[in-house]
Amino acid sequence: MELKDYINVVVNRRWIILGTVGVILAVTLILTFLQSPVYESRVQILSEVSSASESVLGSFFTSALFDPDRYLQTQTEIIKTETMAQAVESHLRLLYEQRAREREAGEEVYIPEQVPDALELASMISVEQVQRTNIFDILAHSDNPSLSRDIAQAYAEEYIASRQLAAIRQISEARKEVWNRINEVEEQIQEVAERAKQYTAGNMPAELQAEAQRVVSLWASLYEKYMTLRIAESLEQRGLEIIQPASAGTRTSPRPVRNGVLAFFLGLILGVGLAFLVEYLDDTLHTREDFEQHYGVPVIGEIPFIPPGELPAHHVIYSERPRHPAVEGYRTMRTNLQFLNLQGQTRTILFTSAEPEEGKSTVMVNLGAALAEMGKRVILVEADLRKPMLDKYFQVQPDRGLSNVLAGGVPLAEAVQETGSRNLFLLPAGVKPPNPGELVASEAMRAVFAGLKEAADYILVDSPPVLVASDAMALAPTVDGVIVVACYGSSTRDSARRTIELLRRVEARVLGLVINNIAPATRYGYYHYYYYTPPK
Repeated sequence: MELKDYINVVVNRRWIILGTVGVILAVTLILTFLQSPVYESRVQILSEVSSASESVLGSFFTSALFDPDRYLQTQTEIIKTETMAQAVESHLRLLYEQRAREREAGEEVYIPEQVPDALELASMISVEQVQRTNIFDILAHSDNPSLSRDIAQAYAEEYIASRQLAAIRQISEARKEVWNRINEVEEQIQEVAERAKQYTAGNMPAELQAEAQRVVSLWASLYEKYMTLRIAESLEQRGLEIIQPASAGTRTSPRPVRNGVLAFFLGLILGVGLAFLVEYLDDTLHTREDFEQHYGVPVIGEIPFIPPGELPAHHVIYSERPRHPAVEGYRTMRTNLQFLNLQGQTRTILFTSAEPEEGKSTVMVNLGAALAEMGKRVILVEADLRKPMLDKYFQVQPDRGLSNVLAGGVPLAEAVQETGSRNLFLLPAGVKPPNPGELVASEAMRAVFAGLKEAADYILVDSPPVLVASDAMALAPTVDGVIVVACYGSSTRDSARRTIELLRRVEARVLGLVINNIAPATRYGYYHYYYYTPPK
């Protein structure tokens, strides 16, 4: 497929695309407006390790702790624990009990109808880091802006309190360890002192002096560490601070505009995909190139669509509405037929189609009128003895016609009747026979054609559709050429292939194809097709 083919698929299947977009957009907007509003409140927390904590944890552990990605994962897991949710639930219950007392005192305060339990609270919380900094946000989502604010603030306060308590506990344990070490060093100092009593100040061994100096220095260092930890234990804040308290939540969903835009593009993608799927599964022929490719014969005529209201059924538009745009299609077809008959040997022409109601009779009658207008003597032959239609176009005697001639009951000259149009005559079907297939395949039929050739320039023969009856295949070898009529909007690839295959099987000379019932071509070469049953 070329680019124009893709464009034409979109143009011709535009209602599928627009319908898909409309349905998805409508469903999305309906579901959007049916959703309960969700509000989001956030509280910002600055997290830095204090000098006291660093003295306990060491620089290696603090640097590892504050790796941005690892740190955010750690804090998220801590904040979303069940223990934290239970603490927040208790925090909120105390908060709303206090507000209940404030309301009794006449203050306007927010109190929810029901405090969410720990499981609900855990599902309302998320954590986000602020661009790889030591700042992160705790976000709370709720259907009430005030409740989302209270939940976010409660989570922040409980998180900081729990981290501070853990840090103090960690420092306290470290202080106890240092104190135990101090007691051990004091025992060592006492032992060195006892050993030093055996010597005077001047003759104390150097080894003993060095050991005494070491244990005293160690004790002083441990004691200094111990005092630092005691101070840190009382002042430890763990470096956690609320730098932006929670405020009333802002509405985050539903978002009609965003959802509408997303639904539009999703519908557009699905619509285009569905359009191409329908195009792929659609067996009907859409372009002139399609008809030529699948019928395997050139197009010699394109007859425009005529709305049913413009012309009553079974009327010859070429004669009754000579200025109608559709008449030009028959003139073009007449010209093409003359080029095919430059030698004057193509005079008996069979008209058939793949399926019923493709307009072959209408096309043949109007082409006959066009040829007669040029002064050519034309005889229309109704060889569709199963379902004759030509007698409905003209005021003739339908019970005297071809079947009577083939049965030997009426001479050929008496069966051919005038139509009321100059140079145009009709041999109707006559009485409906019980064996139409045998009659048209008989030698008598060949004799009829031979007799008609002596009386006319063109003999146009109407036959049943190829895929309905075998009459057309029986008649095809007895005529000079076959013209196949295909109705735009209903002809399929399979019917085209089978029709031409059957005609070639009997060695029929197919002159060309007439595409009936089309509308003016678009600039891309496709036709806007309409489903219309042409007159038979």
